Formats: sequence, structure tokens, C-alpha cells
Amino acid sequence: MEVFGWLLLAAILVLSPLSWIKPSPGQKKLAVLREEARKLGIKVTLTPLKLKDGSKLQGAAYRWLRPPEAPVMPGYLCLLRKDTEVAQPPGEPWDEDWKLIQGQRSFLTEAQQQALNAWLAELPHNVFALEWGSATLALWWDERKAADILPSWHQTAQALLALPCKKPGESNWR
Repeated sequence: MEVFGWLLLAAILVLSPLSWIKPSPGQKKLAVLREEARKLGIKVTLTPLKLKDGSKLQGAAYRWLRPPEAPVMPGYLCLLRKDTEVAQPPGEPWDEDWKLIQGQRSFLTEAQQQALNAWLAELPHNVFALEWGSATLALWWDERKAADILPSWHQTAQALLALPCKKPGESNWR
């Protein structure tokens, strides 16, 4: 009987580290979410968002690449949710929930501003930053409460990227 006890203890000691390798239920959900994003053509990165003041926001960036035939935006925008739990860099208010910390509102056409404002109003509070440049549109978020939102985000992002852009020389373009 004593040998059986020692064999059981040895088996537990050998097999217990294997449980550390197994992904947790939360990690499994994130893997499924990121795989769904990949299938939609969304690039997911875990690089922090670096702000002008040197601070970094940790989260997942979901990036939509501008299709080759889509118009190129002439500038760069970075919006930050006002209630983000980091030191807020200076910037101008975008609306009641968001602040423009980099870029200019004048880069966008009226149609782009309206579509972006509608999307910002729909985004959950765990989305804390948005970047829009000539090549990509990106959301930073903590990936919680993610049930079935990717297809609608994908559709909205693709529609935003397809909207006509201002050209150098147009009024209000700087």
C-alpha cells in the first residue's frame, strides 16, 4: 500500500505542471475571438498604444487595413475615451465621451465625421482608443463583453474606410 501512495504522489508531481500549460476558459474565449477577427480580415496585435507624452495604454488593437481601391485619408487621428484610467494627454474634446489627442478634425469630410460619431456612440466603454490613418483604422480595447460584435464592427470600419476623403487644396484641409 505504501508503494501505491508513492506512485500516486509521483504521478501528481509529474502531471500537475501540465495543468499550467492548459489554457484557461478566458484564454480560450480570447483565442476564439481573435480567430474570428482573423477570418474577417482584422489584424489583431497586442502592442500598446503609445501616446505623445510617452505613456502607453495596454490592450488589444484590432486593425482594419484600407483596401487598395479605397481613398487615402490625408492625415492621422487619434481619439481617446475621456474616462480612460491613465493620465490624459492634452487634446480637444471630440464629443462628450471622446477627446482628440492627435490630428485634426478637418482631415475628415462631413460624411466621415458623421459616420465616425455614430460609431463612437455605439462602441462599448471597454473600447478606449481609436486611430485612423492613411493605411489603417484601429480600435484599442480590453476584449471583454465581446459577444457577436466583430461582424458589425467590421462592417462599420469597412464603410468608414470606403468613404470619400478630402484632397489637399479642399476647403478646411490643413
